[in-house]
Amino acid sequence: MKKALIILSLYVIFTSCGGSDTTTTTVQDTTTTTVQDTTTTTVQDTTTTTVQDTTTTTVQDTTTTTVQDTTTTTSVVGNLCDSCTYLSISELSSKPSEVPKLAWDDSQRILNENTNTDNVENLEIIINIGPTTELYFLDNESYIQKGINFWQNFNLPEKYYAFFYSYNDLDWAINELTSSGFEGGMARAPCGGGVCSGANSGIYQRPPHFGVGTFGINSSDSIDAYRYGPLHIHEVTHSVVAAQWIGNARNPQQNANDASPCWLNEGIAHAAGLSIGVDTYEKYLEIRKSQVTGRHIQPPFDDYSASTILNYYNESIPGICIKNPDYVLGYSIGYLTVEAMSAMSGSDSAMRMYSLMANGKNFEDAFENIYEISWNDAKPIFSEYVSSVIEDLFNS
Repeated sequence: MKKALIILSLYVIFTSCGGSDTTTTTVQDTTTTTVQDTTTTTVQDTTTTTVQDTTTTTVQDTTTTTVQDTTTTTSVVGNLCDSCTYLSISELSSKPSEVPKLAWDDSQRILNENTNTDNVENLEIIINIGPTTELYFLDNESYIQKGINFWQNFNLPEKYYAFFYSYNDLDWAINELTSSGFEGGMARAPCGGGVCSGANSGIYQRPPHFGVGTFGINSSDSIDAYRYGPLHIHEVTHSVVAAQWIGNARNPQQNANDASPCWLNEGIAHAAGLSIGVDTYEKYLEIRKSQVTGRHIQPPFDDYSASTILNYYNESIPGICIKNPDYVLGYSIGYLTVEAMSAMSGSDSAMRMYSLMANGKNFEDAFENIYEISWNDAKPIFSEYVSSVIEDLFNS
């Protein structure tokens, strides 16, 4: 893998979020949709996706757009673990303690197999750091690489740009963006209230559709375990989701945003980030609990009854839900839903569903194809299960 440490910043438009740690929960991923492809992150984490990296603009060539066409499902990856143990959806409520262990074990299996293969994708990672920014975590690249390794069997962007800067370097980031041919205002996406503490990631809208992540650095975040790897994998996952549409759509990021329920968008990123971002199952259970109970507990987001969760699923309409005030629940309800899906059909099963959607299926058809139950029949079961798990996590 080639790498470059550059004190320069390229940005772009993206959408997809990530971010904030437990105590800052509702903030920063709230509701400021900055700019167009924003639909994946509760909002404010939206518009920056770097990339485009000037010299490649000619490659930009728009011929990839028509390939978009719908009905082909050729390159969809199947679960290669025939010997693994999974639960049926009917067993979720009777064996709730087995769900996180099965999901964790399968994530470790996939990561180990992909890391130890000879076919690791040579994806270039370009790290950009603000000139006065002081990083509290120095393994940024290795965790970005871990996220790339985990999703190795799926479409990936050709390059991934990651930008790290504090509020003091915001003007620098704006100027660098402007001089690189992008909108300088995109640098504000991870920032608010005098700090840059959020994170965003996605795919640049024009070919060659590089992945881009923007990471706000704020010293007070240094006490949060989520910032030490899980966040990086979360953000990379957003870019990989959109990358499934490369070659199938003119604007992969927008198509991904328009295809995915918001609970799934944040759920898949959080499930991957938490399950491979920590190195023991005990730490996974700790961060799982802190992420669910430490985030969105203020009214009206403190009602986790089964009926409220079912309504949340129903209101998570692709292409529309990004503007919903309950978008933030993707980090708790969405995450636990995807964790359950991982225990049912493998930790890569949600991305396999995205592959089907990129090849023309809608969400409901893709879900039924992977999980062998209709979404309409599954969501009441998930709502009961997730409600019970959240109650247990708050009371344990």
